[in-house]
Amino acid sequence: MPPARPTISFKTIGCRLNQAETARIAAQFEAAGWQVTEPGGPCDAAVIHTCTITQHAERDCARWARRLRREGARRVILAGCAVEHDGEALKAATGADLIAGQAEKFSLPERLASEFGLQHGTAPNPGEKPAGGDTALTALFDTTRGLVKVQDGCDFRCSYCIVPATRGTPVSRALPDIMDDIRRLVDAGYREITLTGANLGCYHAPPYSLIDLLERTEPINGLERVRIGSIESTTVEREVIDFMASSKKLCRFLHLPLQSGDDAVLRRMRRRYTVAKFRETVEYAVARMPDLGLGTDVIVGFPGEDDRAFLQTRDLIRDLPFSNLHVFSYSPRRGTAAVEMPDQVPAATSKQRAAELIDIGKTKRHDFASTFIGKPVTILTERSKRDTVGWTPQYLPVRITGTPAPRNTLVTCIPQRIADETLIA
Repeated sequence: MPPARPTISFKTIGCRLNQAETARIAAQFEAAGWQVTEPGGPCDAAVIHTCTITQHAERDCARWARRLRREGARRVILAGCAVEHDGEALKAATGADLIAGQAEKFSLPERLASEFGLQHGTAPNPGEKPAGGDTALTALFDTTRGLVKVQDGCDFRCSYCIVPATRGTPVSRALPDIMDDIRRLVDAGYREITLTGANLGCYHAPPYSLIDLLERTEPINGLERVRIGSIESTTVEREVIDFMASSKKLCRFLHLPLQSGDDAVLRRMRRRYTVAKFRETVEYAVARMPDLGLGTDVIVGFPGEDDRAFLQTRDLIRDLPFSNLHVFSYSPRRGTAAVEMPDQVPAATSKQRAAELIDIGKTKRHDFASTFIGKPVTILTERSKRDTVGWTPQYLPVRITGTPAPRNTLVTCIPQRIADETLIA
């Protein structure tokens, strides 16, 4: 009887880029002879893929490290951004056995091989061909949407952001390697993929741009939908809008981070656009695609954000047709310029401002979803028991009541009402 394979679980905190990388690392462990299990319960090793974009995210990483230890993980491993930020302190605070930064995390199977009696060569980084060159790892996902990392790093150095310190300068993957990943996911049954990166609009692998990459997804048989992550203003947002307006596969959802609706605050944030330029971009996009789903990020309580600046932000958000609003209270990050700025905003004020914007965001999302009542929409089914659930191209959730359909199926329906921010068909 062959010996039991060692078991490993993964918990991902943070963004889609982290999720895409976790899937790659999990595939590496499976190829090295490990059995991947769900987080929680006894296992030989548990990896927490960390995030440090906010204090809340970092605390979440620490909580999960302690929890997985209590639930029976023999080895607890911290990897990724929070390790780059302050890994030794996080290790000491959580009692983790091992930490692995951005480069080291892709070699974890090799580092653990001898301890668990396995033989393993050097693990390939995302985008690199494994030894032999004729086969490659396929990273799998629990949802019907596959994630593909196309780019990493950022050098914009916004004054509040720790990403340049934790992920380094921009690096783009070779276009043929990305296309190989997409085709493998399609061959594995995924009908929708999301392209992700630390600063997606900066994708540039000479001579190819992000638009070249998007164009090459159009003729792939079996691929029905393509989504993109957040696009920073002053990168390729206009080109993306033009391509999206004519594409048969690129979903009509655009996430453009705003952060503030006040020019003085934007300057302190070191953002690269003005409120007027941001408004022009949104108006251009909606003129080309009236049915566009539009998401944004907003930071409240940034140093120096007085009442007038907040009201400017609030009024702009009310005025623009956002359908998806992510609101964050400013989180000081050691190593960023903003942490030393004067006029820090009290936490209670930030909390109150965030609550006000969140309420506005819920109203705007409801109003946007209402425009689809009585009109045909197509969803890719996520799960199907008594009801069928999925998402429209505009990233609106839909539930078809009493009509089960197979998972991972494109279904067209007509919503009749809205309940709890979900279209009911």
